Formats: sequence, C-alpha cells, structure tokens
Amino acid sequence: MIGIDIVDVERIKKIYQRHGSALLERLLDQQEIDELPVERSSSFFKRLSCYIASKEAIYKACPDQDLGWKDIVIRNIGGLPLIYVKKTDVTQNIKLAYAINKELVISQAMMIRPLEAVPESCLRHD
Repeated sequence: MIGIDIVDVERIKKIYQRHGSALLERLLDQQEIDELPVERSSSFFKRLSCYIASKEAIYKACPDQDLGWKDIVIRNIGGLPLIYVKKTDVTQNIKLAYAINKELVISQAMMIRPLEAVPESCLRHD
C-alpha cells in the first residue's frame, strides 16, 4: 500500500499561530517536539509540515490499522527518518520519502508486506 500527502507550509503556520503549542501536543510526541527548531522560523514550519505530511502518508499506507497521530512516531525527520508505529508490527515494513520546498511538503509512505516484497520464486531453495 502507498500513502501520499501534500501539505501547504503557510497553512500549517497559520494553524500553529491560532493554536500554538496545543497543536504540537496533539499531533507529536515529546521527542518529536524536541527535534523541532526552537526558533519559530521557516525551518520550524517546514519541519512541522513534514511531520504532518509524513504521518498522514503513513496513515494512508496502513488503512487497516486504527492509528492516531501519536501512534505514528518519526525520529530524525531531517535526515534518514526512523518510523515507529505503536500497536502494530508494521514498523520495519514502512519506507518513507519526502520533499520539502518553500511552499509545500510532499510525503510518500509505502508499506511493504514481507511476502509481497520478495517474489515467491526467490524464497525457494532447491
């Protein structure tokens, strides 16, 4: 399954300006909040947008899971992201890619089921 999400950075900035840290506490766990830049600069809003787009893409890639915002935890969003999904064992089967520009964040998550990832013919040992 594949999940894709696009987030407008300016829209996230406006939502943050209305709700402040309550938005962060609703969507992110404490370590994710700690990974955000301290200064509320464009870097902060791009990174926050990346978390939101990535979590939404992961949610879409795992449609049969009952996941909330804090059930999906992403570490090292600025580099090679590490993904943890609470309540499930799918963590190691999710690949995440994202692109950030001045206005938009696009994120794609792909859930690979172990038997789908390797053709059956490759699993046989003759």
